[in-house]
Amino acid sequence: MQEEFFMNSMEKDPKLSGEHGAQTRKSLALKAEEILGLDLETVVADDDLMYDSLMKLKPLENPKKNPMQNALRKYYYYRNGKEFPRLNNYKR
Repeated sequence: MQEEFFMNSMEKDPKLSGEHGAQTRKSLALKAEEILGLDLETVVADDDLMYDSLMKLKPLENPKKNPMQNALRKYYYYRNGKEFPRLNNYKR
């Protein structure tokens, strides 16, 4: 993951407030990277891999919050300029 790119993107995002939120998302993205054993650059470049990664993270999180999935989705958005579809709407 390109941490500086992620932090800069979050700082410019009007939907996010405060540096604490950005630091928390960065930490969660790094944790997801560690669990997945993959660089997030690789994950967000391939939609099928993105889907598989979200599915792998899903059972590891609180179903009401999904913070690692949210951090991964945010990184995908910044890299691809679009949101990744909801898991139940994704078609391979």
